[in-house]
Order: sequence, then structure tokens, then C-alpha cells
Amino acid sequence: MKSTRMRTPARPMLPPKTPKSRQTSRENLIQKDPVQVFCRIRPMQSDADLSCVRVVSSSTVALIPPESAINYKISCNKETQYVFKHIFDVDSTQHEVFSTVAQPLVEGLIKGRNGLLFSYGVTGSGKTFTMTGNKQNRGIMPRCLDVLFKTISDYQAKKFVFKPDRLNGFDVLSEADAMLHRQAEINSRLTKLERQYTDIEIASTASSDVTTLGGIDEDNSYAVFITYVEIYNNSVFDLLEPITNNRNQTPQTKIIREDVNRNMFVHGVTEVEVKSVEEALNAFHTGQKRKRMGHTILNAESSRSHSVFTIRLVQAPVDNNGEYVLQDREKLIVSQLSLVDLAGSERTNRTKNTGQRLREAGNINNSLMTLRNCLEILRENLMTGANKKVPYRDTKLTHLFKNYFDGEGQVKMIVCINPRSEDYDETAHVMKFAELTQEVQIARPTPMKPTLDNGLTPGRRKANQLFKQAVQNLEENGNYDARSLEIDLGLIYKLPSFPDFQLRNDNISDILKELMTCLEDRIKVRQRLNEDFDARQKDVRQLIYSIETDNLRLKTENAAVTATLNQERERIKILESKIIRYETMVDNLNRRIRDKDEYIAQVEQDLNEKQHQISKKEQEKERQRRHFDNKLAQESGKKQRELEEKLNDQERKFKDRMRTQEEKLRLVTDIVNGNDVRSGPVSNLIDRFEAAPMSERKARPRTVTSLRNHRRSKSVGNEGWLEHKAPTIVAPGTVLQPYYKRTKSVTSPEMKDITNSRTSRYCLITQEADTDGELETKLYKGDVIPTNTGGAQVVFDGVECLKQISPTAIKSPSQIRKRKSEENRKTPSKKSNDIGNRCSTGIEGHSSKKQRI
Repeated sequence: MKSTRMRTPARPMLPPKTPKSRQTSRENLIQKDPVQVFCRIRPMQSDADLSCVRVVSSSTVALIPPESAINYKISCNKETQYVFKHIFDVDSTQHEVFSTVAQPLVEGLIKGRNGLLFSYGVTGSGKTFTMTGNKQNRGIMPRCLDVLFKTISDYQAKKFVFKPDRLNGFDVLSEADAMLHRQAEINSRLTKLERQYTDIEIASTASSDVTTLGGIDEDNSYAVFITYVEIYNNSVFDLLEPITNNRNQTPQTKIIREDVNRNMFVHGVTEVEVKSVEEALNAFHTGQKRKRMGHTILNAESSRSHSVFTIRLVQAPVDNNGEYVLQDREKLIVSQLSLVDLAGSERTNRTKNTGQRLREAGNINNSLMTLRNCLEILRENLMTGANKKVPYRDTKLTHLFKNYFDGEGQVKMIVCINPRSEDYDETAHVMKFAELTQEVQIARPTPMKPTLDNGLTPGRRKANQLFKQAVQNLEENGNYDARSLEIDLGLIYKLPSFPDFQLRNDNISDILKELMTCLEDRIKVRQRLNEDFDARQKDVRQLIYSIETDNLRLKTENAAVTATLNQERERIKILESKIIRYETMVDNLNRRIRDKDEYIAQVEQDLNEKQHQISKKEQEKERQRRHFDNKLAQESGKKQRELEEKLNDQERKFKDRMRTQEEKLRLVTDIVNGNDVRSGPVSNLIDRFEAAPMSERKARPRTVTSLRNHRRSKSVGNEGWLEHKAPTIVAPGTVLQPYYKRTKSVTSPEMKDITNSRTSRYCLITQEADTDGELETKLYKGDVIPTNTGGAQVVFDGVECLKQISPTAIKSPSQIRKRKSEENRKTPSKKSNDIGNRCSTGIEGHSSKKQRI
């Protein structure tokens, strides 16, 4: 399909204009400039894509509708041409864009004029790349910073000389106050190490293509402040606001206010003073991390807000001596350059946004539509002479830049377009918006510098630098009194110029009066200059005389100092030789100290190993102790059970014996009571005796008597006792206590304790709980008998038991059974005694019937 070049359709006929008032005619006298709009075409991402844009010339571009366009049938395949200030094609570099668009804005910034630059286009058209760029192709913002800092590098004021007042103005601090703020900043950096880094994607390499701009005033000091805000969902957020320790704290929205000069600003925004491009890019990178980005179908990283990066330049004249900034807030000049990266306009049917992304896209499109409405009303007021109110307050974006459209600065716009045929419909709307913007004219801004003479000497900073250099040269030449010299940069007088006049008959008298006044002023100035010249000449002569006198004195002193210097050099040589000797000694001592340190470290290592081994042995010992304690507890339980079984056996035996005794007593009783035992056969008695259980026929147990210990010592009172007891023994509360005349108490006996010749007796003390839980103390006693081989053996011969029983305690069944058995045993004994007393005669059985006594 062959495209034909068509002219832009003619605009519709406007209605008849109303007569302009005098005020309107006066407004026309104000010089106005149109908004400069530039166009940049993004290169095609793929060779297979079709282009709908054709560059006609350096200022004209043609838009060709593809068949997929919505208005294809209406436009009948007719291309539409648009005219811009300049067209940047796909081969244009970042440097060309900056030199043409942004460099004039930086020059105006240095001269005290405000500037505003918009980047406008659909999503994915290259707006962010044009504004920031990357490491290889730096964008407009890094290049503006490079040029600005290179231009004012020699004239920057010290940090914190200018301080923001939070109301869109600045205060001038004294050198002492500024020094306090600088010291506080250094202290805060020492306590809190902040990670300083620069994004490699936007890093400024300070390449050689940076040029120095003109318009700099050498008698002014400059300081650069930056702010970075975003407009998200029609709310303003500060991207450089300091982060608190509370991570859950949400960002606070900011409000837009008007200062005393009726300029709009973001109230409470963070203004960061930067002294280099690196500091500015670090701050910008911090803001980029907080900026809201999102993923859409058209762009992987799409800006979801409008970002505004503002560079504010503060300048003030130096004082009369050219040293410090003049402490006068009225002499301050503040200019700013705002770089606005507008979020791309989107169509929902292409991006398929839903939820939060849909809400963001709606707010973006509404703010761009409000910007377009404001420009349309400005254009209508310009063309028709009307005074229609512009709705700046409908969105934060237009409200913030109200002053620029009212003539407080220069406004430029760079339109970025994607030439793909799929983006034709969105590109057509962008072109129409750009065409509308170019028809808006804004009042030409006036320089912000004061026009009145401040009464200070021009070139005083350079003169101060030359004076300091001269003083330094004098000090190097030996004139140390040069420090006390004071610089004199007084007012430089100049004769007033003659007035420009033309002689006419009607104004000769006025001209003569004006001329006489001018001549009188010149005569007064001449007299003042002559007096000043004479005084300065006299001062110079006095200065020359004092310098010559000082010169002679210094020559004499120089000779004396030279002799002293030679002596000092000799002494220094001697001292240096001593220092070398002492250093050698110190090295030797240090070497010995290192050897000792190594030896100490080795000894400490060995000590640690020994301590480790000791701790292991202690652990093993503790483990064995627990093992033996458990074993002892098991053995004690076993012995306790065996004793209980023996006790039960003894109790059964006693019962059997008692039954036998009772049976025998019954038989004897029958005999005593007179029963005729003779009538009965003797076999019955034998049968009854045999019928008794075998246990009854056993012999009675012998009576238990205390053992008499065999005394082996030669004398009664010379026994030596060895008392062996546990370390945690509890003292018994009994009245009877163990008593030894000669004793030695040990918890862990050794061989020498047993084999000692003085030891003849051994006592082992143990404590355990009986069946009723009472504490029972047992003393196992034995003789220590020497052996033939030189050793000794212990032969146990008795056990003593110490035990307390409460009379009110509940008695166990075993005790009850024992008590009953004892009572039973006592009863037969009594009966047997009675029967023994009663039976004083013996009974014998014979064959005759005669009774024998």
C-alpha cells in the first residue's frame, strides 16, 4: 500500500472574537513563548514488526494508520503529519537529546530561571530511558547533574551554609553554625554506617563529553539541593523521606501548599544537599527503590506513578572580603529544574489490568486527561481572549506545576512514541496531545537576579584567592608576619556617566540642570578619589619602609639561624644513629617476646588438654559412682527381701513350736488334773507325740546372747579404732552414741590406714531406712588382724544398731506380728513354770499296781 503525504486537516472556524478589554491589550504586551515539544522515536524491537511512523524532516513526522487500527476505515489509509520543535529519530543519541532539550534549561537554572521538562508517551515508549538512561547511555537527569556540578565546581559553598526552612525557602547560616551541623553529620555517620552505592544502570561516569556552561557569577557561592517525589493514585509521596526503625509504618502523604511568593511546593518534602554527582545519584537510587513499579502485559517494569525529580540551585553573593557567604537572606537567588517522568497512558483492553492495577491505570489516565484539559483551557484563553478558570486543583500533577503554566518558568515536553503498528491508536492520541500543547503560550520568565547594585566590589573572590596565594608565598620566603595582613577590597569608585540627551529648544533648561547635577557628582567623586589615593599612597610608603626594615632584620636572623641549623643537623645525625641502635634492640626484644608468646600459647594448649582429660576422668568417676549407687540400691533391696523371707520363716517356726508346747502342756495338765493316764495304753501317748509335726520335735533354739569380742591388744585401754563412714552421714539423734578413745575417721580408707600398727579395731557405719521409713544406723565392728605377709585383714565380729521409734507412730504389720508372737511365747513359759512348781513328783510306769513316790 502506497502512502501519500497529506496536510494536516484545517482547524474548524472559530466563533467571532469578543472585543478585548484594555487589560487584555496590556497582557498582549507581555512577551510569551510557546511550549516547546520535541518528539523521539524508539527503535524497533524486532525486524518483523511493522512501523506506522515515518520521519519526513527534522521537524515533521508522519503517522500512517495500519489495517488493524480502529479508525482505519474513517481515515481511508491517509497519513497524518505532525510538526514538532525537533524530531529525534531512531539513530539519535542521548547526548543529542540532552544538548537540544535539557542543556538550555540547565543554563537558565544557573542564571536564576526555573525550568520544567515533561516526558510523555504510552507505556513502553522509552520515557524512563530518555530521562535516566543506563550505564552506557546516560539519560537527561545524570547529564544535567554532570554539567551543573562541573560548571559550579570551583564556586560551591561549604555544606550546611544554606539550610531549607521547610517552607520552600532557605536560611543562611554562619560559618560556626554550619561547622556544628557538619560535625553532627560526621558523628552520625560514625554511629550508623550507611551503605553508599550507585545503581549501575544509571551510573554517571563523568565522561569527557561534559561541557562547562556559561553564565556563572564568580562572586557568588552555589549549593545544590534535590527532591524526589511521586504522585501515586493522586497522592504525593516523598521518596527521600528518612526511614524509621518501624518497618510496618506506611508512607505518609504530602500536601501541596503555596509559599509567600505564591509558588507551589510540596510541604514537608525532604531536601537533600549534594556536593557531587555521586551523592545525587545515590539519593536518586534510594528513591527508585521506593518507587511503585508493576508488571503489565505491555511492560515488565511499568511505572505506576508520576515521578518528579527536582534540582534546586541556591546562590548568594560572598562578603566584601570574598571569603564567606553574605548573611543576607534577601540576596538569595533560588532556581529549580523539575524533570517529570509521566506514567504511560494505558488502554484496559490491551493491558488486561484488574484489581489494583486497574485502579492505578484509571488514576494515571485521569491525571493525564486533567493536564490536557488545563492546556486546552490555556489555549482557548489565549486564542479567544477569555479569562476562563483553569482547573489546576483537579489533580496533584497540575496543581504542583501551576506556576510554570502561569509564567514562572520555561516549559518543555519530549514526546516518546513507539513506531509499532500495534500502538497506532495510542500514538495517535499522544500526537494530538502534543499538537495541542504546542499551541499553548506561556509568559516568558524574567531573570530572578536582583537588578540593583549591591555595593560590593566585582571580582572580590578572585582578589581574595590572589591575596591568599601572595601571603602563602611570603610565608614560604620566611616572612611569617604576613599572616597578620588584612585584605582590603573596599568599594571601587567610578565616575557616573553623562546622561543621554538631545538639545531642543523646549528642554534646554532641563538638560542644563541635569548636566550641572552630573558634573557636581563627578567633582565630588573626583575629590573623594583623590583623598583616597593620597591616603593609599601614604600607606604604601609606610608598608615599603616597614618591609625594608624587616628585610634587613631577617637577613641578620637568617645568618644566625643558618649556624644553628648546621649544629642541629649534626645533632640529628647522632640521634639518628642512636635511634637505629635502639630500633635493633627493640627488634630483638620483640622477637624474644614473640618466642615467649608462642611458648606460652603452647603451654596453655597443653594445660587445656590436661584440664580436658581431668574433666573426662571426673565424668567417668561420676558415672561409676552413679553405677555403684544404683547397684548398692539394688543389693539393699535384695537383702531387705531376703531378711523379710527369713523373718517369715522364723515366725512360722515359732508358731509350730508353740503348738507343740501347747500340746505337751495339755497332756501334762490332763495328768495333773487326775485323769487316769494309766488306764490308757502308753501307745496312745506315743501316737499323740508322733502325731505332732516334725517341727515340734526339733530342739528348741538356743537363747541369743551377746557375743564376747576377743581382745587381742596387750592392754585394755590401748585399742586404736578406724572409723569408716560415708561423707554424707547423718548424725543419729539417739542418747547412746558411738564412743572411741583413740579413733581415726575416714571416708575412703587406704592401705596404710589398715596396716597401721596402731589400728586394732575397725568400725563401718552405714545408714538406711527400715520398712517403716525410720532412719536406722548400723555399726559393723571387727578386729584388724595382721597377716604373715605384712598386710592386715578385718574379721567382723558384731553389729550394733541405733534406731529411734516414735510411740505414736502407726505400727507396721510385721511389728504387730512380732509383738503377738512374743506374747504367745511368754504365755507358755508362765504356764510351764506353774506346772513345774505343781509337779514335784515324778511318775513312772510299772507292772504292779503299787504306787511309788
